[in-house]
Amino acid sequence: MHILYVEDNAPNLRLIERVARMGAHRLTALMDGQAALDFLATQEPDLMIVDVQLRGDLDGLTVVRRLREQGSTLPVIAVTAYAMSGDRDRCMAAGCDAYLPKPIPIPELVELIKLFESRVQK
Repeated sequence: MHILYVEDNAPNLRLIERVARMGAHRLTALMDGQAALDFLATQEPDLMIVDVQLRGDLDGLTVVRRLREQGSTLPVIAVTAYAMSGDRDRCMAAGCDAYLPKPIPIPELVELIKLFESRVQK
């Protein structure tokens, strides 16, 4: 499975790289929202994991909203260090399919990846 990870924090990127390797998944990592939209204009990953807070003009939820406006059904997992009451609802309202707080709970992430992988294989 091809996973796009949009994250501007190097330690978090290394963590997701390890998880992807363990599952034999291909990972593309990008640092900002505009780079993600540019990538998605020409590439079709199977899953996107996006940090809500990104450097630059586009945060993760804006990226997801724009994708949904374009008709994209790409599964999206939002992750954020600012896990406050209502954040999950904001992520889901933006069009995300799942939400995880940081530090990312690895067992939950692995289960979500498996869930979306099983949907891709059907």
